[in-house]
Amino acid sequence: MSLRQITIAPVFPLWLILLLFFVGLAAVIIQYWLVRRRLGPSKALAISFLRLGAIFLLISFALNPSLVSKKEHKISPSIAILLDTSQSMGLTGAGGNGSRLDEAKAILLSGSKPLLKSLAGRFNVRFYGLGESLRSIEAEELSGLKAEGRGGDVAEAVEKLIGKNALAVLLSDGNLKWEENHSTDLPLLVVPVGDTKGYKDLLIKVVKAPAMAFRGREVVIDVTIRGYGYKGLTLPVHLKEGNRLLKAKTVSFHDDPAEMTIPLSFIPGEVGEHNLSIGIPPQVGESLTSNNTVNLPLKVVRDKVRILMISGSPSLNYRFMRMAFKNDPSIDLLSFVVLRTPTDIINVPLQEQSLIPLPVETLFSKELKDFDLLIFDNLPSHLYLKPSYLESVKDFVRGGGGFAMIGGPNFSDEGRYTGTPIEDILPVRLIEKEDYHRDNSSGVKLSQAGKVHPITRFSSDEGYDIKLWQEMPSLDGINLLVPKNSGTVLLESTDGASHPVLTVGSYGRGRVLALATDYSWKWYMGMVAKSKENWVYLRFMEKLVRWLTNDPSLDSVQIILPEKTGSIGEEMEIRIKAREEDFSPNRKGVVSLSVFNPDGMKIGSRIKSTGQSGEYLGSFLPEKGGIYKLRIETPNSRLEEYLVIANPLEELDAVPQPERLRMISASTGGKFLSKDDDLLKEIEAYAEKSESRFTEVRNSPLWGRLYALILILFLITTEWYLRRRWGLV
Repeated sequence: MSLRQITIAPVFPLWLILLLFFVGLAAVIIQYWLVRRRLGPSKALAISFLRLGAIFLLISFALNPSLVSKKEHKISPSIAILLDTSQSMGLTGAGGNGSRLDEAKAILLSGSKPLLKSLAGRFNVRFYGLGESLRSIEAEELSGLKAEGRGGDVAEAVEKLIGKNALAVLLSDGNLKWEENHSTDLPLLVVPVGDTKGYKDLLIKVVKAPAMAFRGREVVIDVTIRGYGYKGLTLPVHLKEGNRLLKAKTVSFHDDPAEMTIPLSFIPGEVGEHNLSIGIPPQVGESLTSNNTVNLPLKVVRDKVRILMISGSPSLNYRFMRMAFKNDPSIDLLSFVVLRTPTDIINVPLQEQSLIPLPVETLFSKELKDFDLLIFDNLPSHLYLKPSYLESVKDFVRGGGGFAMIGGPNFSDEGRYTGTPIEDILPVRLIEKEDYHRDNSSGVKLSQAGKVHPITRFSSDEGYDIKLWQEMPSLDGINLLVPKNSGTVLLESTDGASHPVLTVGSYGRGRVLALATDYSWKWYMGMVAKSKENWVYLRFMEKLVRWLTNDPSLDSVQIILPEKTGSIGEEMEIRIKAREEDFSPNRKGVVSLSVFNPDGMKIGSRIKSTGQSGEYLGSFLPEKGGIYKLRIETPNSRLEEYLVIANPLEELDAVPQPERLRMISASTGGKFLSKDDDLLKEIEAYAEKSESRFTEVRNSPLWGRLYALILILFLITTEWYLRRRWGLV
């Protein structure tokens, strides 16, 4: 013990303590002189020294002496070990033995002196799995980790570790998110895994396609293909719809790695949703094959609506309908008017006849599929159309075409439509033979469904529409029809019996309409005669065509799809907006969502209101990759959209990225290591820079120690004993 290890902290002023020392010394000297006369110098001196020692020890306690002990401590830094567990880590690692994740585990756990065990003996080691998110794991869980999910965000993970760790060690193949100019206060030592030179893969990297295409116009899709390990290879690239090949091209790779962009073009012939796929054939030795195919939904719309109209006779009804269609620049009309029947006898050579027969064979056997809407206007079809042609009409509607029958004396062809395909698709039942009524004129009125249907609704003000149709001129002829359960009556007669005048329905993917009068032209001329505008008739005809051809401009429901491609196991949310006028008064707010997986099977889905009028939130959980069909239905409309769900490794470029890892280590002030480096030594060198030391100081008061009290008692007791023995007591 050195004096430098003893400190004092006087409980009284120092002068007072010194004064007590002098007083004690003086008292002992006086005692010495008094006792020396009786005992002699030696015995008096012994007794005086004992008393002086006891007095000095007692007075010294006022100095509050303490014994100071110092001990230096070293704090081991915390080290975070981040193990990449994203899906690319499940691919074959270096040497072809096991996965990249297995390779990373071996770095930590294998060998006579496992790295993880050596680090745990010297440092405070925390272990993390870095997938789509950062999660803390125990060392015992390491062997059971699996590679799944998308690549994690290193910057986001590091931000969570700053302040808790002095150093982080990352084991990864480099397929991670990282901002190029990002930097942190936490150095990252990066250990790469995976074999860059031995990696072989072909993938469709980028597909640039229009969100919408026009029927009959060329569509160009740019496809970027990347190849690793296939220098000199030539392979085909296919564009398909289902099993039908639309386009094929070949690409050749002259370098390794190589990347090429090629255009694939085709001309869509049908409107609607087309589920396309772009693919390249798998090759021997590929690490991945799921990224060789990309699904692509493409919506094809019309640049012009093609209408085929066949009228049984030249009439005012035909004239005004044709005028309305011709005034619309978005309509391409092909119309035929029957001026003579096959039974008419004309004593003129065929080459001199100016009236040609109706080309039914060409129209109904070859060209019908090229039209969007077919209109029979008061047509006695038995004179021109064979039963097979009527079956073609049924197939046309089932496939998505529109069909309208306009009334008149020949509307039901004297009951000949009964039992034919036309009867199957119409939304009304035909009354045989005497179905045309011309005795009394009749006005029209809106039905409950007609008040909200897009064909007959002209304003958001229901009262305005009711009054508008009430003011329409009366009709001089009406076909007496009965609506089917599948039909929706929009306009009714006001002659007391309320016969359906305008009835709509659907069949298959197409829509059908029956207008039970050949006097709708009066809605044009009659309004003009009343000195009112004729816009109602023109607008009515326009909306009639738009509805029959499924024009989305009439849809009262909108679907807002997610911006990013969905993935398996990730709940997908879609927003739905519906106009309130789409709901009938007794079914207000009824919106349903149906979701069909790529196999066409209906899966579970949910829909709920967002709290705002007409807005809903739908959701479903995809269990496999592919194109999902979403169907939204309201009481008066139906809308379908398609959503792509990516396969787990679809479009994944999983080549190891050591340069990205170098950038990450450099940005954080860390170091890029290799498996051949002495990882333990490198980690220890960085960790020692962060080691902290502190000195523990303890003050132990001497007066509180037992040997100090024993010494005082010994001095006092010894003095008392000597005084007694020598006869002073």
